[in-house]
Amino acid sequence: MPNLKNRFVDQVMRLIRRHVRLEICAVDRVHWHEAPYDQKFNSVDVVMRDRAIKNATGTRHIRKQLTCLQSMVGHCLGYNWNPRKGDLVYVLFYGERKGVVLGSVWSWAEYPPCRATPYDVVEKGGQWLAPYQDEWKDFPKQPYPLAKKPYCFKWFHGPLKGQTGPGRDWCWLFDYCHEGHAHPHCELCKTIDSIGHILNHFFKFYSEQTESRKAYPLRGVYHNPSGSYWLFEGSDKPGEDYVSEFYTEGMGFWTLQGCTTINGIEYLKGHIRHSPDGTMEGHSATPAQDDSAGSRWKVYSPDNNAADEHGPIAADLQHLETSAVVRIYKDGAVRVLSATDPSGDAGTAKVFVRPDGNCWLWNIVSDAYFECKANGKIEIRSPSEVNIIAPVIKHNGAVIHS
Repeated sequence: MPNLKNRFVDQVMRLIRRHVRLEICAVDRVHWHEAPYDQKFNSVDVVMRDRAIKNATGTRHIRKQLTCLQSMVGHCLGYNWNPRKGDLVYVLFYGERKGVVLGSVWSWAEYPPCRATPYDVVEKGGQWLAPYQDEWKDFPKQPYPLAKKPYCFKWFHGPLKGQTGPGRDWCWLFDYCHEGHAHPHCELCKTIDSIGHILNHFFKFYSEQTESRKAYPLRGVYHNPSGSYWLFEGSDKPGEDYVSEFYTEGMGFWTLQGCTTINGIEYLKGHIRHSPDGTMEGHSATPAQDDSAGSRWKVYSPDNNAADEHGPIAADLQHLETSAVVRIYKDGAVRVLSATDPSGDAGTAKVFVRPDGNCWLWNIVSDAYFECKANGKIEIRSPSEVNIIAPVIKHNGAVIHS
């Protein structure tokens, strides 16, 4: 006799597979929420790939407005997600034509970006590039167009050693990653040093055991496509094989560097720098070789021992091209030195004010001199003559000239 129990079970299983099944479909159209209360909830129309004949007529092989599974929702909130047109997706069908999109599927049409290790975290995106679609709404030309001008969020795991070690660097690239544009598969992106700074717009955060040899550990950098950047240094140079691509003075140093980039070449402009001891400097230029261009202000920290023949320096304002300077000393004295004279001597005139009240004015070129001493005496010296021009001249109250 036939086993009716088994036949009944088989029939039930066939019915379940007919009404509840998991299939891979291609996205044909995307419906997204555009206006308040427009009743669109990030759904898609999909093309059934598993069908009896390819050139199906009408819309029998189309399933419309399938809801996409969301990771978080809320009224006017949520992480909105939907696949793009042409993407392959897993769809859980129920009740014949109803279905839910569970997620995207890799395929020969869309390769993932390359990773140096299986544990690198990569989120790479870019604008949608339309794949070819035939009259039956299939996408037969594969692979799809290569990604262009991408953004990327990436964590570099480092070598696979089964324990903590080098790696753990972060990079967040905005519009757009030039390396990812030139090499869409990202096969050259092995470490954080693989991402250059020319024309790129990014944040980089280096770990305590960074793989980089162009940066010190625990460095943080924001870089603009102009070449300008803001850098914070979290450690000193660990070894001779670390060669910083940006100027640094070690742990505690930070800088805001201005720059312009023309034809792929960076031209450094002005900067602000904070040294590890607290000294700060602002400079209207960043010379490559010497320190003789532009103007500079500098304020010295209490721990900085910089000094000249007049004592420890507190602050400077200099025009470096002419050596004109205003200098404040830590004892309260102030010195003003004019620009260098044509002969190249250090200044044409100097003013000095001491904290005890002594002050003097010196014409360096002619060696003319005026000094008001701390005891109240005044000294005037001239290599030629002294002219006093006034309607009335008195000496101890007595008129000596009128």
